[in-house]
Amino acid sequence: MKKTIITLLLIFSLSIQAQQFEGSWISDTSSHTTVIIASEYAILKVFNFSFEEDSYIEEEIINQEENSFKTKLYNAENGYEVFIKYYFIENEMYCEFSGDYNGLVLMQRK
Repeated sequence: MKKTIITLLLIFSLSIQAQQFEGSWISDTSSHTTVIIASEYAILKVFNFSFEEDSYIEEEIINQEENSFKTKLYNAENGYEVFIKYYFIENEMYCEFSGDYNGLVLMQRK
């Protein structure tokens, strides 16, 4: 019984964590909009689009944890490749980039 309760609490916790990322996000550093699609239990898809640059780029989800997830973004048009860690601090979402760009970007819900 105790294991069942702990399992249910863990599933509920992961559900809340994954769903907080869901939505369209923008930043001051790019013309792209980042879209995150989540189920009750996991991040399902991440992609970026820009009407200004006529661009669409999918991100590969490589790791998911309780409060964060990590993706790989590769732009075949210019060879740009970065790893991005998504996480929240006090209800604000941040993207920590490493690779061809290294930096921290604050995202705003669109």
